[in-house]
Amino acid sequence: MNKSVAFTVFTAMSICQTALANEQHDVDALRALDQAYAEEWIEGDADGVMALFTDDATLVPHHGDVPIKGQEAIRNSWFNPNYAPTVVPEWQRKSTEVFVSGDVGVVRGRARLVWQYGGTRTTIPEGNYVLIAIRQEKQWRIRLLTWNDDPRKWLTEPVD
Repeated sequence: MNKSVAFTVFTAMSICQTALANEQHDVDALRALDQAYAEEWIEGDADGVMALFTDDATLVPHHGDVPIKGQEAIRNSWFNPNYAPTVVPEWQRKSTEVFVSGDVGVVRGRARLVWQYGGTRTTIPEGNYVLIAIRQEKQWRIRLLTWNDDPRKWLTEPVD
């Protein structure tokens, strides 16, 4: 093998290894974003939750509810000061598939959620979610979030 070919092969291998390392870094960052979303809810930090979203984010709720577009509408839906706060004591999220293409990342997973609101604790024993994130200023932010679950499996109980 002449030196020119060897150099070309070495360069190509180095580029591939760097690309794989960068992709793994992005996959890890997307998984961290996914977990941070649940953690901020558990902490009850509305600002922390909202900081994870882009300004033009869209929520596509379960059960065919109308999508909610933009930070202000999302905040008003989830953290409306005219209503009692929702408390999330437990949220287990397990990403089962993560992929990246340039500045777009997708996380698909399964979740278990427990929340308390209005004197009732509701448990969703299992459901699906898809989180689409975009890279903005070197950080991943949620651009679109959708989820589904089977309301026939929800468990509700009064909370003292």
